[in-house]
Amino acid sequence: MKEVPMNNVLKIFAWVLLLWSAPAMAQRDSSLVQQAEFNGELKIHLRDAGKIASHPSIIEQKSTVDKLKFSFLPTPPVSTKDPDKIPASKINVVDKLPNLQNGYLKVGLGNYMTPLVDGYFSSGRSKKGDVGGEVHHLSSNGGVVPDSANVKSAYSETTAGVFGRYFFKKASIQGVARYQRNVVGFYGNQSLIQSSEMDSAQSALFALGGTQQKWQDISADLEYKSFSRDSSDMNYHARGAYRYGWGALEERESVVDVQLGGDKLLNNEVFALDFGFQSAQFHSKGYGYNGLGAFKDSKDTLWRVRSQSNTIFRLQPSAYTVWKDVRVRVGMGVYYDVKGEKPAHFYPLLELKWTILDGLFLPYAGVRGGVELNTFHQMFEQNPFVLSNPLLLNRNNKMEVYGGLNGVISSNMGYELGVNWHQFENQVFFVNDSSASLGNRFIALYDNMSMLKMHGKWMWKAMESLSVEAGVEFYQYQVKNALYAWNMPNWKGNLKAQYRLGSQWNIGADVYYIGARKAYSF
Repeated sequence: MKEVPMNNVLKIFAWVLLLWSAPAMAQRDSSLVQQAEFNGELKIHLRDAGKIASHPSIIEQKSTVDKLKFSFLPTPPVSTKDPDKIPASKINVVDKLPNLQNGYLKVGLGNYMTPLVDGYFSSGRSKKGDVGGEVHHLSSNGGVVPDSANVKSAYSETTAGVFGRYFFKKASIQGVARYQRNVVGFYGNQSLIQSSEMDSAQSALFALGGTQQKWQDISADLEYKSFSRDSSDMNYHARGAYRYGWGALEERESVVDVQLGGDKLLNNEVFALDFGFQSAQFHSKGYGYNGLGAFKDSKDTLWRVRSQSNTIFRLQPSAYTVWKDVRVRVGMGVYYDVKGEKPAHFYPLLELKWTILDGLFLPYAGVRGGVELNTFHQMFEQNPFVLSNPLLLNRNNKMEVYGGLNGVISSNMGYELGVNWHQFENQVFFVNDSSASLGNRFIALYDNMSMLKMHGKWMWKAMESLSVEAGVEFYQYQVKNALYAWNMPNWKGNLKAQYRLGSQWNIGADVYYIGARKAYSF
């Protein structure tokens, strides 16, 4: 746009004003004339209005578009293969106990009229429980010595009992009641009985010792166990047993055995606590002996009624765990022998078991100890010719160290090898007595002893019907005061074979051998 001079602007403005005001003045006074004149310089600057040009022009803009790129992760090729056909497996659908019977009966007869009866009956498998009974008998009319009629070497062993068991949801209770009767004749040196050569002293000994012992007892045993699988629960077990026995020579004995305990699973360990109480009361007629076989009191040398008592308390905490293929149990045993010279005893408890090559080798080792209650019934089972009034001292197994190996040679052959070392206090030895018998009964002597036992066993199942088992045990003794471990063998051996005839008949044989022993007459 062009610039207009200021003088021309003023002139134009004056003329416009004059033309606008002329009619007005003409109406009022046509003779009035006005005139104005402005002098000065005025500069007006107009900014660019940004108007669009009358002739627009095309402006080209070049824009580039990048090509889209897609990237893929490397993927291994998928190969397809038809699976191999697996043949159908053969499952043995035969029951593990196809010939399970509710009972069995074994009857036999040996030389010198030796009958054998072994019977067992049960109500059978049930989720609620079972009941049953058993009877065992073995006797002989004589034959131990040539003149059995005069010497009276007959013997008899009879046991009969009933049992029952009931299952709860998480526990079980079971009980057993038994009657036992044992008869044995004191056949040693009884050749004097039929002769008239016995003097007054021998006649007195014969009257004291007698010719026969008849021991009978009744027993009852009740046990409760819980087996909850919940790790938050604690399992308990309790057992109570009572035995009362009497003999033909005025012996009377009562034994009480109580055991309580519980165990709980924490993480991978099982912690247990066991408590035990055993007590025996024995009444008999005889002399009062000490551990060496002499009179306990020099002022008391009478043959009279006497009483003995033994009581033991036991407390044993332990822990059990499994680590890989190793099983470990550790603990401690605390025993209190009321009549002992040193009543309190403490014993370590350590047991190790582990498996090698999926059970091909099963080694084990351990250390343990304890006090064992000694009763007349237990002595009679070891030696039925024991005197009617033996001294009863509890045996202290101060330490037992043991180890061994179980294993298999093949699918039908196995073995076991082991060694045990004991250190005993008040080990009982039986020696022939002539102070209260004709030498045909045994008195109980006590001594401290260490014993090394090595044992082995071999088992073989030749076929489905034939099985053979053989075992051997070797002993080595070291006694503190005595010259030898009286009447204790240096080795034992046994062989057992059994053959099955059909589903209900078996035939077998057991052979036992006992090695040399050292004897002593007191």
